[in-house]
Order: sequence, then structure tokens, then C-alpha cells
Amino acid sequence: MTISAVSEAPLVPRLELEAGKLVGLIGAPGFGLTRLGLGLLRDQPGWVACIDVRGWLSPAAFWEMGVSTDRVVVVRCPDSHRWPQVTAALVEGMGAVYAEVPSGVAAPMLRRLGALARARATPVVLRPVDGDLPAGITHLRLEAQEVAWEGAERGRGRLRGRRFTMAASGKGMGGIDQIIEVKDDGADTVRVVSGLAVAMPRRAV
Repeated sequence: MTISAVSEAPLVPRLELEAGKLVGLIGAPGFGLTRLGLGLLRDQPGWVACIDVRGWLSPAAFWEMGVSTDRVVVVRCPDSHRWPQVTAALVEGMGAVYAEVPSGVAAPMLRRLGALARARATPVVLRPVDGDLPAGITHLRLEAQEVAWEGAERGRGRLRGRRFTMAASGKGMGGIDQIIEVKDDGADTVRVVSGLAVAMPRRAV
């Protein structure tokens, strides 16, 4: 998968994983954040890992996003008490990690995970299944705002894709909070198509 900006406007960020950095994906199911997170693993070297908290991820989900399934490890761990230890082990041994975060994981555990990721130079994507992540943990925070499906009108038609807006913030944005729009056409490409605002409001504009 390639996550790229199709506009040359300076406000459009480039979404990609960086060694030792944490990316947070915040939002309810249905926005496409899981596809976005899995797609970020595509161009990472070596083995990549996914921690499945909800028990629904399959090899097909990786294949659809262009991630070679012969180098993917999927670990199912819904237990919030075991999750920090399991995730830390994967951060130490994998090229990149996508981790759903169960409810009940304490902020100090997440901060230790961030320190370990920096020490091992392992990029990590965190996707809480409920709620938010503690402030200051992620290098880049992407919070889903609104979603619109394309192709179905008045309950009929073929879905051609979806567009969703996200509030992007953190050091990965250079300290400038933005609202960005992302297009997902159902293939293995998810694109940032525009930057919508310099200042981040509480809802998409």
C-alpha cells in the first residue's frame, strides 16, 4: 500500500511510519482506520506483527492491503493485563507492530511501550478499541471525524469507496494541527487527498 498526498499543497501531510515512533488511530469502527493502520505496514522491512484484540482479523485483511501474509504474525490478546507484556515482546522482535489496545491498559504501560519502541527503533501503530490514548504518547495522532460513502444513494447502488476526515496532530505534524481528508477506494491504496484546515476544530469542516 502507498499512502500518498495527491495535492502538492504544503498543508497535506505524508502518512508513513518512522523508526521508533508511535502513531495513534482514534475513532469508532467504520471509518477505515484498521485498513489505514494495516496498510502502513506494507513497506516495512522484515516481519510485521498485529495484535488482534477483537478476534476478527484474518490474513485476507492484510492481503487486501498489499501486505505479504508470509511475513505477518497475528497474535490474539484481548486480556488487558497480558497485553503490555505481549506487545513489548513483539516490539523487541518485529520490524513494525500494529496493535489494537484493549480497554484497561494503564497510561504508564503505554509510556513504557513508547520508550521501548524508541530504544528498538520499531515503528508502532496503536488502535484503541474503545476511547482514546493518553496525551503525549504518540508522535502522530489521527482522530476520525466524519465518514462519507460514495456510490450508494437512497439505499441503492454500488459502493465505490469512502472518504473520511481526520484530525491530525502531534510532533509528526510539525506542531501544526490539521484536518485532513483521506480517500479509500477499496483497493490497496489509501490516499490523503487534501488538507482542509490549519487550525483543528472539534469536528470536520
